[in-house]
Amino acid sequence: MAVKGVKKLLVWWVMALFAGMPAYASDDLLSEDVDASDYLFTDETFLASSVNLVTDKPVQVSVEYTLAVSPKAGYKRTDHFTDLRLSSEAPLGLLIYAELELKATQYWQGDTQKPAKGDFSLLGIERLVLHYSLAKTSVKLGSYILSWGEVEGAGVLDVINPAPSLTSSLMSLTPQWLVSGRYYMPSAQASWFVGLDPSVTPLPGIQLTTSVAKEWGAKYGYTGAGSDWAIYAGRMVPNSPILNLATTTASAKPYQLIGYSWNKAIDDDLIKFDLAYKRGLEHNLGYTGLTSDNRIDTAVGIELNRGDRQWNANLTAQHWLNYKASYITPAAAPVASNRTDLTYTLSVNDHFNNDQYSWSLTQVGTPNAALRALTGTVAWAPTDLWQSSLSYSVIAAKNNTAYASLDGTQGLILRVKLGY
Repeated sequence: MAVKGVKKLLVWWVMALFAGMPAYASDDLLSEDVDASDYLFTDETFLASSVNLVTDKPVQVSVEYTLAVSPKAGYKRTDHFTDLRLSSEAPLGLLIYAELELKATQYWQGDTQKPAKGDFSLLGIERLVLHYSLAKTSVKLGSYILSWGEVEGAGVLDVINPAPSLTSSLMSLTPQWLVSGRYYMPSAQASWFVGLDPSVTPLPGIQLTTSVAKEWGAKYGYTGAGSDWAIYAGRMVPNSPILNLATTTASAKPYQLIGYSWNKAIDDDLIKFDLAYKRGLEHNLGYTGLTSDNRIDTAVGIELNRGDRQWNANLTAQHWLNYKASYITPAAAPVASNRTDLTYTLSVNDHFNNDQYSWSLTQVGTPNAALRALTGTVAWAPTDLWQSSLSYSVIAAKNNTAYASLDGTQGLILRVKLGY
């Protein structure tokens, strides 16, 4: 059955089952590790609050207003929209648990994403999950986020769901249509997934010449005393296509991945490590077209907790195994590629007054200062039904680098969310 047909059947079936159903308290049946990425225009406080604000009613409603402006461009609006979300979750019998979240978006004047044929976007499925659980086995089908790896935002192993770009006002990963399963053992678990309709972010005005294939993966994880490790294997579809400089078209061919992750808890602190071998990645060989190469990606992270204050530091490396001097990275002005690229993330956040107030600072950059991006956020949540935040971001980038077009970018983002 086609994926679109499966989506329609799932939506109508779940909505019919939800109709008239009494409310239930949420449990651990749908627990899943979901990591949010440390991207430049991401509000860490809102990532935590993106879940339903009210959980004791059969249907929850939330309204979120977002306004993003560019101070450098005379406070011109870049994002200006309101999201209306309807969500519900409940058990369907003894073995199945379901979640459904529908979203409608009203685009206001000045939003760069505003559709050409009106202000209102059609009602869409933000999240739809059917979760079957029996004894040591569970299976999930629907549109949701599935996270791999330990180091958030590094993109080493956490490559299943598309992540926001540096200048996006989005706050979290994008759900994908997936079917996945887990088998639980005393100190370990084995899991698998199949991406039914992988998302490939389009390049504006550029044709994607490759068909989007299905992706799949498997993971085996072991939980020890204060330490976890896992091994991974899969056939992945790139969430972002590569621009072919020879043909001015885009390509997103699948690649193979083998990986390993590890973490170690020391009192309240955590050390994290990800490693991945990626075979069959595409790269521009000068202006002659795309070639296939293999790459080692690795990331190490540390998380320090001191009361309500948390410090995070991550370092990520990407190393091409068959590097050629003629490799070119697409950019506003294409530049020579490096054999090894390094990026880092430093962040600190704190909460006080019973979590009513919070603040965070995040620095993203490269050790050679080709990119330096800083984001500061203050947030106010006087009740569980009201959450608001104000973020300011600024980017500095060197000329003749892949980040040069981002130099001087500024963003000021206001978000207000109400729940009913």
